[in-house]
Amino acid sequence: MEILNNEILELKNGRKVRLRQAREADMDEIKHLYYEVYGGSYTLPEINDTDKMRWAIYDPNYTWILCVGDNGTIAGSVIFVVDREKRISKTFAGVVREDYRGSKLLVRILERGLNLVMYEQDLCDSVYGVVRTFAPPGFHEDLHKLGFVDLGIFPNVRRVKKYETHSLKVCYKEGTLDRRRKTPRLIPPAMKIYEIARSKVNLEEALEEAVYLTQPVPGEKIRFLIEKSPDVEWEYYRLRDSGQLIYDFFPFHYPQVMLYTGDRETQVFIHFQERDEHGAILGIKSGGADLLNLLGSINEYAESIGIRYLELLLPAYNPYDQQVAYENGFLPCAYFPAFKLTPGGLHDDYVITSRSFVPLDVKGLPVTEEEKSYLDAYCEIYKDKLWEDIHHEGRPGGEYDQPSRGI
Repeated sequence: MEILNNEILELKNGRKVRLRQAREADMDEIKHLYYEVYGGSYTLPEINDTDKMRWAIYDPNYTWILCVGDNGTIAGSVIFVVDREKRISKTFAGVVREDYRGSKLLVRILERGLNLVMYEQDLCDSVYGVVRTFAPPGFHEDLHKLGFVDLGIFPNVRRVKKYETHSLKVCYKEGTLDRRRKTPRLIPPAMKIYEIARSKVNLEEALEEAVYLTQPVPGEKIRFLIEKSPDVEWEYYRLRDSGQLIYDFFPFHYPQVMLYTGDRETQVFIHFQERDEHGAILGIKSGGADLLNLLGSINEYAESIGIRYLELLLPAYNPYDQQVAYENGFLPCAYFPAFKLTPGGLHDDYVITSRSFVPLDVKGLPVTEEEKSYLDAYCEIYKDKLWEDIHHEGRPGGEYDQPSRGI
């Protein structure tokens, strides 16, 4: 069903363009547009993988908006994807042809898409995007005018021509933040990020809980086998949907890699874009393994297959899991209030953590004032972790044994 039926947008320079959804017949021209703008460096599978592009065009959870110029060629493109169950949406892959830049065309398309998925269709309560910090300052300002707020930063997140740092921006439907589970429980490093996010969207005070992990000596590293095949994705959905995975909330990503032990009691699902060395943990079947040792083993194997950045999302109410991740170098870098809709109708907050396997590359990095506060906090967390690792200092606080999870 055609949602955008050649709606007309009139730009400030007097040019008129038409908005419509992408079609299979557009695929070659879409690929050419991204190549024209980015060369061969664009990494998203919806653009580079023909099957994934076709899937996105036909999937009802995707709204792929094209802007057709006055000469009939595609002048711009933006994708929105929604998780209707969790009431969350992501916008990405925004691009505008060079001869249409300076007209705020991308902002106009984003504004139309936000109104469509949040209000006209009522598919979600928030829309998030990940934006390169070196985008023009005016674009960041335009996003703020659309309602997006800065909630974190991702240092070294992707390596295309060089390592890039991106920022997290979220637009909320009115009232969404009132329907979130309150009073997160956070370890001190996560509190540094939370306090900045709190000032952006007026959150309550969190409970700070220092955690000391009672493990006298590191366990033996877990030896993994690896599988890369289409079956990995279906095995992931089977285990996730039957409740056998932990750390299993990571919307709009799917695994290409599975690490597993010989008896398959432990399985780890990873989204891995080899072109830009970016990875994300999408779910773990722990098999009762010690989580501190398990994450360390995952790190070691991930680095060996070429991952240079690895992300892990953690609920904001479990300081034990946050500390386990922190001990293994997953440092808090963003905070997403009201991220996941729960069966009870409340949205849970999440701490976003990342593990960089290379030194931070921030020389000459352009950042807005909003982003700088998060980058300063992250660099302080990074420095503290290095100091702790050098001196092997234990963290004070209550002693926590690993909780029994039954999975």
